[in-house]
Amino acid sequence: MNFLRALHWLEEAILVLLVASLLVLTCGQILLRNLFSITLLWAEPLVRHLVLWIGFLGALIATRLDKHIRIDALLRLLPSPIQHICLALTRLFAAAIASLLAWTAIRFIADEMEFGTTAFLAVPSWIAQLVFPICFGLMALRFLYQAFEFARQTKRAEDSA
Repeated sequence: MNFLRALHWLEEAILVLLVASLLVLTCGQILLRNLFSITLLWAEPLVRHLVLWIGFLGALIATRLDKHIRIDALLRLLPSPIQHICLALTRLFAAAIASLLAWTAIRFIADEMEFGTTAFLAVPSWIAQLVFPICFGLMALRFLYQAFEFARQTKRAEDSA
């Protein structure tokens, strides 16, 4: 469990660092433009990538906390054991979709490496876009873990009945 706690802390620390960087960079850019008529050409693409990373890390944390968007109006009407079965199945489906997206993102990164474009300054675009396979892969693992947890809860409910 210490590894998971460290991973969660690292996710949140990176998210805080990225949000702080975004805030400093955008405020600095505004001040430089208005006070000195200076524009940092690399700042705009960096801000776009920071927003991308912040969004994906936020989605990853929402997945961990089970706070992602879902429609569960019908689910609430079902008995508890069937709810757990449905939740396990939907998590398995979500894990499959996230795995497919991670695989597609890996192929996308490989293409980006081959083309050799840069995102900002001298940073290759594939490095700036590593957030796709990393977050989708971790989301797939989290959904898979949640599916097994819901299945285990169903088993416990059946054993106690």
